[in-house]
Amino acid sequence: MKTSGFIFGFCTVIVLLFNAVITYGQMNVVPFSSGKPSPEKDGIIYSLPRNVIKIQIEVLKRENFKGPFSEFAGKMLGLTNVIIENSTSYKLGTVIMTSIAEVDPQQFYFVEIDDKVKDSRSLMITMSEAGYISGFADIGQNKKEVRTALVSGDFSNENLKPFRDLLKPVLIEKVDTVIRRISIDTTTVEEKVLKRSISEKTPEQQAREAADLIYRIEDNKFSLITGYQEVNYSRESLEFMIDQLNKMEKEYLAMFKGQIRESQQVYTYYVTPEPSTDGTLETICRFSKTKGISDKAGTSGESVSLVVTPLNQNKAIEDFVKQRDQVARKLHGFYYRVPEKTLTTLRVGGIPVAEQQMLISQLGIITFLPAGNMSNVRFDTETGNVIQAVSE
Repeated sequence: MKTSGFIFGFCTVIVLLFNAVITYGQMNVVPFSSGKPSPEKDGIIYSLPRNVIKIQIEVLKRENFKGPFSEFAGKMLGLTNVIIENSTSYKLGTVIMTSIAEVDPQQFYFVEIDDKVKDSRSLMITMSEAGYISGFADIGQNKKEVRTALVSGDFSNENLKPFRDLLKPVLIEKVDTVIRRISIDTTTVEEKVLKRSISEKTPEQQAREAADLIYRIEDNKFSLITGYQEVNYSRESLEFMIDQLNKMEKEYLAMFKGQIRESQQVYTYYVTPEPSTDGTLETICRFSKTKGISDKAGTSGESVSLVVTPLNQNKAIEDFVKQRDQVARKLHGFYYRVPEKTLTTLRVGGIPVAEQQMLISQLGIITFLPAGNMSNVRFDTETGNVIQAVSE
């Protein structure tokens, strides 16, 4: 399923009634899930929101590159803390979990309005575009969802060279003197011939050259700082020259000590908890310290799971709502939700790495307002709960 183009949240539904006692009783709200709205009736379709948990996982990548002259670091520069082999490692960074709202395809309702209400213009309902659903949508079996991950940020280009070619050319001209002795009768003549050849510098020769340059850079910095050259440089010029020498020295030292490159990516997942009193346990991906994030169907690394545990704060009103629903009524007011508070935890290999409390509407209780006596009602845009109600 695509992660872009979500319908984020069902906006506030406001019901304003000026002659509530007379006209509000002539309105009836019928659920699509259990009732059968009459096609002959005029009215409006609206939906309650459900909550989707957005998980953003930051993954930090660390690459260690062995310097081309690492084996000579101790011998030529006295360095001990050097990288001796190439390696790549990953670790988890910041984890952010948030709750967002979208239209719940299981909770569509039809507001039946008769002609008397329309003519009196005493009823006004305002909704966002998310509330006006074209047709009746899919009222199939609801289930938890894990949507395809969005990835932002780029790990370093693997083809990018960690070291610059600072020692070019690597070829060296070798000149040998060949002495030829030619004997003519009793006279010996020596003939000297210069033989030139081109050979590639050995790694040790290149390392020695780089080490010599490091020492020369140190000498140059010392001369600038102590004023050995007896030149009155301005402060800006002196700082610029020392800064450039430090950069050069760092690059040459990296050829002995090695190079570390760090980068990061953020993986974004969307999980829709199933409407169950048992909560949700869903594996969203896998994580390995050597390979990073991989698909949840893979075999490498530890599972990364989202656990949504209801805290049962609605237990005290659950029986009351059930008994109220069993009472036969001809008319129903607007349906709304009382969300359930949950403890939402992200676990890696069973160990919690992030945890927070969230209100999840689809784990809560659905009930309805009275069919009359209410003149001003407003629902929460995230959970569908009533946040304002005025009784006439």
